[in-house]
Amino acid sequence: MPQPQKPTPKKGQPKNNYWYFYIVAFIEGGAVMACELLGAKMIAPYYGNSLYVWSSVLGTTLGGLTAGYFVGGYLSEKYPKDKTLLVILLISTLLFAGMPVISKGIMTATLSMSVQMGSLISCMVFVFPPLMCFGMVSPMIIRLISDEVKEVGKNAGTVYAVSTVGGILATFIFGFYIIPYLGLRFGAYFTACLLGAATVFYFMISKKKETAVS
Repeated sequence: MPQPQKPTPKKGQPKNNYWYFYIVAFIEGGAVMACELLGAKMIAPYYGNSLYVWSSVLGTTLGGLTAGYFVGGYLSEKYPKDKTLLVILLISTLLFAGMPVISKGIMTATLSMSVQMGSLISCMVFVFPPLMCFGMVSPMIIRLISDEVKEVGKNAGTVYAVSTVGGILATFIFGFYIIPYLGLRFGAYFTACLLGAATVFYFMISKKKETAVS
């Protein structure tokens, strides 16, 4: 029996070239580690660098990402659209840019608490929200680039690998150069600018894609 042929894309229809999603995943992965390192250093002047502080930061990081993965998985099924990812990127940009201001206010308000409770509450206020947004990014990207069920495993592996590479590079760049020499505020605003650039870039690509389809 003759094998059924795959439908040929219509003229003007964009190909499934999703390289821009991987750029977003790379930046998101770097932002996760930047958020963790910056958060720990912002807490240090108020609560120190003890095991309690790092436990709060690491636990909040994992909690934020876990919540983001869960919510992102739900949104990817309920609202599998480019606009959903754009909104997530925009919110994460604003939350990251506000970290230096929010952190100072919340830690001043919690200084009367114990190190454990004060550092944990502070992390939940200014570290948890952006990390939750970052956790939503990967499930959304995987959903948007997977046209068939059999593609999901490969796409998920690629997205998480690219995101992790971004995190590795950000760890060394922020830990060795940006934080020691340029400071926490610069690191926060620099990361926010990268996220904002990724948002604008993705918006332009999405509009171009919609124009090509129409």
